[in-house]
Amino acid sequence: MFDQITQYFKKYDVHLSPEVHGSVSNNGIPLENIEVYRTLDYDKEYVDRVRTDSNGRFSFPEKVIKSRRPGKLFDETRIRQIVGLTYEGEKYLLWYLTGEAGPSQAITERLGTLNCDLTTPETVVVFKNLEHPDFNHAAATICRWD
Repeated sequence: MFDQITQYFKKYDVHLSPEVHGSVSNNGIPLENIEVYRTLDYDKEYVDRVRTDSNGRFSFPEKVIKSRRPGKLFDETRIRQIVGLTYEGEKYLLWYLTGEAGPSQAITERLGTLNCDLTTPETVVVFKNLEHPDFNHAAATICRWD
């Protein structure tokens, strides 16, 4: 019984996002000094903002938080990852994914190389979940991976 009570109050590391590295262009021309945001939702909303460099590149650090939520009985809380920007009054979704908290090799690979052109239509990309092969990942994005 004491172990269950201790587990309830224990704080766990929750991995919300790997490092993010990307570039933004418009019709192939890099966009400089554009604000890019990352919103992560788990038990609350976490927002980071950065500006693109002269080559349109941007990055965010890995995000890990402490939370009691994983210790709760029957917890199935999911995370939401959003990377986006607003350019000339238009909103662009660079990345939108919901899923389990925790590192994922396939997500890490894609978020490490976001190549985004504002003229590319938004689509849903489905890709392998290497940790749980029976359940694919799906992300809405304008970015592409060569």
